[in-house]
Amino acid sequence: MLNTFWHVILIFAAFGGFLIAFYIRHKKNANEKLVCPLDADCGAVIHSDYSVFLGLPVEVLGMAYYGVVAIAYGVFLMFPGLVSTFSVFAVLALSTAAFFFSLYLTSIQIFAIRQICSWCLVSAGLGTAIFFTTLAGSEFGFLSLLAEYKWIILMLHLFGFAIGLGAVTITDVLFFKFLRDFKISEFEADILHTLSQIIWLALAVLIISEAGLYLPQMEILNHSGKFLAKMTIVAMIVLNGVFLNIAISPKLVNISFGGRHEHQKGELARLRKLSYASGALSLTSWYYASALEMAQNPPLGYWGLIVIYLFMAISAIFISQLFEHSFYRKTPLSNPIAK
Repeated sequence: MLNTFWHVILIFAAFGGFLIAFYIRHKKNANEKLVCPLDADCGAVIHSDYSVFLGLPVEVLGMAYYGVVAIAYGVFLMFPGLVSTFSVFAVLALSTAAFFFSLYLTSIQIFAIRQICSWCLVSAGLGTAIFFTTLAGSEFGFLSLLAEYKWIILMLHLFGFAIGLGAVTITDVLFFKFLRDFKISEFEADILHTLSQIIWLALAVLIISEAGLYLPQMEILNHSGKFLAKMTIVAMIVLNGVFLNIAISPKLVNISFGGRHEHQKGELARLRKLSYASGALSLTSWYYASALEMAQNPPLGYWGLIVIYLFMAISAIFISQLFEHSFYRKTPLSNPIAK
């Protein structure tokens, strides 16, 4: 395990992160303006829809994470006998999850909210420092820990597939159900937003666990057509998810078939078509990646598997556009007489 000096550094870093999260929470509860040293709008970030993840305020999650890390390293420092491979693995897993979550939140600030919160960046920096220090300082060896607890990583990997597959299926079903009245209300958009967060959580679990399974046997997996095809499809899921969250999800309440809009046949019409296409691509990608995960020895190589995926994805997108056109034809806006 890390020496005493680095234990102390990590404890102070975690305590600093806890104080920042507590400060943000205090300002939100008191409804006071948060001073942003970067001269940006911190309030736009901490009061945005993305400031809550699965019903929990992000700053509360930060307080919990930094508090656990500070306590864990405090215990390791005072009671070295309690340090075990499992305890180190648990802290490393928690720090890894926090690191990727901070990347997600920082990306949201840059691309979705388009405002930067100085305090959030400092917190993300502390989380990143904790992650890399923990990663580099384990005396048990990072790859050895991954190999020893492969069964836990594999369970998390299958859990990520199960949750993601279920959430993306429910999202598509509800999307069509919500459109029965030819519009998506704010309440329905909130439900879809929550499901989107569940999908991102599942995807994060999937990626982290995949990395944990890959690193100890990278030489073998680098020559596996099945593995490379699955990673290509997961990358497509990520890119499609980023597009869905940045370009489509914030405008879902405007995707209305029943109301009159100045750009009904322009911007909003394209947005509807893109939302259908993106949903079809997401559903196809998740199911195909899951099928690859379950396949033992697929007879095709990388390019064969990718060609099948592309055929399925293009077919799904084409069918989604037929569905969109069918829905639009049922609306008053498609009938000149009704207008």
